[in-house]
Amino acid sequence: MNLFLFSGRAVRMLTTLCLLSITVGCGGSIHPDYSQLGLVDVSGTVTLDGQPLSGAEVAFEAPDGTYSSGVTDSSGNFDLMFNTEKSGCLTGEKTVRIRMAGNPEGMGEAPDDAGNSDEGGKQKPAPGKIPAAYNQDSTLKATVDADHTSFQFDLKSNP
Repeated sequence: MNLFLFSGRAVRMLTTLCLLSITVGCGGSIHPDYSQLGLVDVSGTVTLDGQPLSGAEVAFEAPDGTYSSGVTDSSGNFDLMFNTEKSGCLTGEKTVRIRMAGNPEGMGEAPDDAGNSDEGGKQKPAPGKIPAAYNQDSTLKATVDADHTSFQFDLKSNP
């Protein structure tokens, strides 16, 4: 019986010590310092066939795979976020990827969609869907710096 009480007390003590060490941590809450990153606020507009594209995710991706992203509003406007709390984008050459939010490929429905092929039988994107040339196989490029912070992307259903 004493062994059981000791074990329960030991477990509670160990748990208390662990919680205390986590609470004390490295000196309190984390407040990242973004000032050294040189972030630039980036915004723009996306249209598809001349119409504002709503609900599209726009990502500016660096060669190392890091990126900033945003989602277009009903007017096709977007603002990039560096992460969930900080707006902006690192400067440099970027590959721009635009896809419908919630759709990794950004494309229309399955290839057998009725009436969704051109005269040659080639699959056309469904209305409001984005061709691969603008997302996974993106040819869109942008240079972000202090003088280049606003971008317009006029996408075509058949690029």
